[in-house]
Amino acid sequence: MPMIVSAQEAAPAPAEDDINTVVVTGIKKSYLDAVRAKRSNIEITDGISSDGLGRFPDLNVGEALQRVPGVQINREAEGRNATINVRGMPGSYAQTTINGVSFAAPPSLANDQGTPLGAFNSDIFSAFVIQKSPMANAPSGGLSGNVDMQIAPALSRKDGGTFKASYEYNELGKNLAPAFTLGYNKHLSESLAVFGTVAFKKENFRRDTLRFNGYSRLTPTLTGLTNAQFASTYGDYYSASDCPSGSTSFCYSLKNALGLPATGDVTPFLSSATGSKGNTGVYALDAIRQYTRTNEGDLWTASGGIEWKPNDSTKLGIVGYYTDRDLPKTTQHFLINAVWAGAGTMTPSGTPVQTSDGRWLYETVTHDNFPAKISTRQYGQHQKAGGIVANAEWSNEDWKVDGVLALSKGENSSIETELNLQTNSVSGGGTNGISGTITTGFGDLDDFSYTVTPSPQNILFTSGWVWQGASNSINANASDPAGYLQPGGVYYFSLSGSESLAEETVNSAQVNVERFVNFGPIKSIKGGVQLLQNKFESRGFRNMGYGLQMQNITADMVYTPSFVGDFMNGNADITTNWITFDAERFIDAVTPVTPYTASGGGLTTAGFNIQYADGAFADYNYNTQNDVSQAYIQFKFDTDILGHRVRGNFGTRYESTDNKIDSYDVITPFTNSIGSLSNFEWQSIENSYDYWLPSAIFAADITDDLILRGAYYKTYVRPQARQYSPVTRISPSPILNANLSTPSVSIYDTSVRIGNNKLEPYLADSYDLSLEWYNRPGGMVSLAYFKKIITGRVVATSDPAILCPSDGSTWGFGSLSWDGQYCTATSLSTASSIVHVNASGAYNLDKDTTVEGVEFSIQQNFDFLPGFWRNFGGNFNYAYTESKSPDIAPFPGISKHATNAILFYETSKFGVRAVYNYRTDYPLNANGTYTGGARSVKERGQLDLSASYNLTDAITLSLDAYNITDEKRYEYENDERFVRWIDYDGRTFTLSARAVF
Repeated sequence: MPMIVSAQEAAPAPAEDDINTVVVTGIKKSYLDAVRAKRSNIEITDGISSDGLGRFPDLNVGEALQRVPGVQINREAEGRNATINVRGMPGSYAQTTINGVSFAAPPSLANDQGTPLGAFNSDIFSAFVIQKSPMANAPSGGLSGNVDMQIAPALSRKDGGTFKASYEYNELGKNLAPAFTLGYNKHLSESLAVFGTVAFKKENFRRDTLRFNGYSRLTPTLTGLTNAQFASTYGDYYSASDCPSGSTSFCYSLKNALGLPATGDVTPFLSSATGSKGNTGVYALDAIRQYTRTNEGDLWTASGGIEWKPNDSTKLGIVGYYTDRDLPKTTQHFLINAVWAGAGTMTPSGTPVQTSDGRWLYETVTHDNFPAKISTRQYGQHQKAGGIVANAEWSNEDWKVDGVLALSKGENSSIETELNLQTNSVSGGGTNGISGTITTGFGDLDDFSYTVTPSPQNILFTSGWVWQGASNSINANASDPAGYLQPGGVYYFSLSGSESLAEETVNSAQVNVERFVNFGPIKSIKGGVQLLQNKFESRGFRNMGYGLQMQNITADMVYTPSFVGDFMNGNADITTNWITFDAERFIDAVTPVTPYTASGGGLTTAGFNIQYADGAFADYNYNTQNDVSQAYIQFKFDTDILGHRVRGNFGTRYESTDNKIDSYDVITPFTNSIGSLSNFEWQSIENSYDYWLPSAIFAADITDDLILRGAYYKTYVRPQARQYSPVTRISPSPILNANLSTPSVSIYDTSVRIGNNKLEPYLADSYDLSLEWYNRPGGMVSLAYFKKIITGRVVATSDPAILCPSDGSTWGFGSLSWDGQYCTATSLSTASSIVHVNASGAYNLDKDTTVEGVEFSIQQNFDFLPGFWRNFGGNFNYAYTESKSPDIAPFPGISKHATNAILFYETSKFGVRAVYNYRTDYPLNANGTYTGGARSVKERGQLDLSASYNLTDAITLSLDAYNITDEKRYEYENDERFVRWIDYDGRTFTLSARAVF
């Protein structure tokens, strides 16, 4: 059997006096099981187990795991995907296993988020163990640790059945969602047993969000003022002289703000007050998104198995699992209003405040004549995974031989169809008549407000739409494959949307042989070999609007949705001047589309024409295959040192990987913004690498109740498949940058997306030390220290040597030069026309990153106290984590402080549990198309409650309540007053009834 499960099976049964009260509801039992498992394991572990009722009283697996020291849930993951960080590091740094074996989970479609644990119903699992110091025989890849989801084998289960029915109530939107679980275990004989569990859950929940997309430094163009008017109104906040070259501060000169050329004379606009209040310029919010996401669908999860023990030496078993999470009706509803240079004006009001980073910021701003937009997006999500783990084991006094065959497959798809309706700004002194006033509240939701006039903000015309993918009577330079315009160009409609599909197959076969010896302290020698094959297939498309049957649309296909009345449960004073598409009706009316034969006529999964020139096609159509050969040897020791028992093991693991990538590559430039399949051809790339991965672990019994553990191990992580595209994509056609151009100099932009087919895995040396005091039955106090030194971490680069190689690489722009801010194609540039090359990509960092921290945990049952107090118990854990990395690549996602406080009261009739979870602020990756610069997530705490009552010995009622304190999630940029994002999920309640038979 896999190592972790075996270790738990080997745990001694508790003595009679370990549990002084007959526990039926099982809260106390779950914590006792976790303590016993931690104590019996040699390696450093933490975990949680089922409460004895076949359940984890949490919304999903990720919510349950955040109760473990060193584990934090990522609440920025939408759709309750429940991805987690282990010891502060992103989810992709952890290895997720089932019964100790690597498997294919639904692949993550987002950067660094790891396994979407929300794709599994926790009712099929028996326990979750975080293996923080994996041994040589454990699967590699768990740089932060291995997360093992355990399904107990058939012979270890008690006979009988379980039926559970639940109803979930989500306060936001007042959505209801039923669920049920049915399980049965049966010993057909003393040596043969079977089990099966099937769980269903209706998913019906909502999230409301305010996105403060960006803040602009004011300029005459943005404010609609002349240079003289602007200098008089805002000159106090701009530097009177040029800012130092290469300055890392926010310094900005009045000359730059006025758009004067380098030789221009700013003197006529200067006054004695210029720069008197600051030199950073003054900022105001330039874009707002009101956003509601409704998630609707079903989650089916099942497990089953059979186990046979024909004699005392032999055991055979199979465990199978399957999960299917289908949310086809997930829909995103946006109101997107923004101002940018040349499209609308901004007029702040009130007095700006200076933030901690030195910038000045207005709280209130009025936008006029801006592009006003609604966007409705069907966003179907489908996650699946299934597999089997077959075990065979034979042992006697001298030998133990076992084999594991694991076959698994995981799939994940995201099918987006985006409908946009926009009223464009009007140039040349005219106006589209739209005005909106925003008060950000400086991050205080109670002070937020937004109003827009007139109403309705947008209009859906039922005729007259002209496609903008080619020149036409409305737009002679049309090159917008998604868009349609009305005559006059003010009213705009577009259909687009990205589709992401990924499929992973992981198959492995392993044989382990252990020889028991008595050679001094060495008690056994164990070795094994494994062959593993991992296949990954990625597909991606971008819809475009060609060929829609626009003559079929009607005015009632847009409407005012109900959620404008209860957005964030009334906690946000949003504009209710918000309409949305009836997406299903609209799409049914405009399809089927006419294929665009000029591009090859390809259609997306949703049935729309493919925009081949979009990066979604070039970046995400490829296959990878890793063929891995592995072997390990480890030595188990058990001895006395100065009268104290010391046990553990040491060994090494060797892994060799042959990697093959087959991907599309661009072979000819796109002639237009649509592109064609003929612009691509398949290419094949092969890589190989191998590593020796030593490990050593010891556990020393300082006293009968005090254990000191120490561990060292080396491991590596392959770059996440969907995070880094293998294709280099070049957009050679220069595009005028109106924001940087001046009357005398035209600035043009080109772009390069650097392919990552040569990225190497990143390695880490990990050190652990843990002191554990088992002060009484069911009680424990532990203190652990860890340190990880990561080499070759994959990061998004900002290194000029990579983004602007002097020889120009093979990009086709000739030699390049870097001036500290921009990369210039020198041979293509003149004094009046400059071409900038904007490159992006990732690489293996050549400097180490260190992550270290301390974890403290105390768990106690108070059954030694008299009367009422004996029924109490609790758990408190705290983790401190910090990272040190080069300034060029800060480590995202780490909260320095995280804690859980758990208190429960339980009798043989009922039990109550309260859990408070808290983590301090943490930084996010500075990427994305509309999320602006580097952001941080504000500190957050959440209180959950759980209660159970036993009607009879066979029937139990339970009530769980989540986010009782009605917390929100906030993001900000440098200073909390630069609020960037507020998420609201509201409270959730689950009522359950369980019967055993």
